[in-house]
Amino acid sequence: MTNNAVSDGQSDIATITKLELYFAVRQFTRTMRRFAELLEFDYDMVMIFFVVVESCFQSIIPLGGATADRVTLESAYLDSLSIGLPILLIGEASGIPRETVRRKVKRLTEMNYLATLPNNKNIYVPLSTLLDKAVVEAFANYATDIDQLVKNLQFYSRSAGS
Repeated sequence: MTNNAVSDGQSDIATITKLELYFAVRQFTRTMRRFAELLEFDYDMVMIFFVVVESCFQSIIPLGGATADRVTLESAYLDSLSIGLPILLIGEASGIPRETVRRKVKRLTEMNYLATLPNNKNIYVPLSTLLDKAVVEAFANYATDIDQLVKNLQFYSRSAGS
């Protein structure tokens, strides 16, 4: 970096970028480890679970979850045409071979973390799993980590910009 780069604020940007990367990686590793504890320390299962959760969260968003009772929400969730993913798409999204996905989905289903829709065979996360105390706690810790990441970035952004 030249003296001009230091004087024109690029060093501040480099510092913030390094901090963003550090905190983002730290948050990612903590989240993976927390979910690995729930899923037999099998990181393929963690990845598959996250791919399916992402898909299911997309289905929940339009349902207005906060305003509906659990029975209504669960019924609307299961009736959603966009809930879950087929094995093939889980493999494509995760980068995990289809046969491995099939085996891991079977295990995740046995553990009650995933289920299969009878009408289209899509793999989805049952609401009971999303409301399970251990899963809620893992997501709550994830949200706390994200909150801390944002606070750290805001703090260091102000420090670097002053």
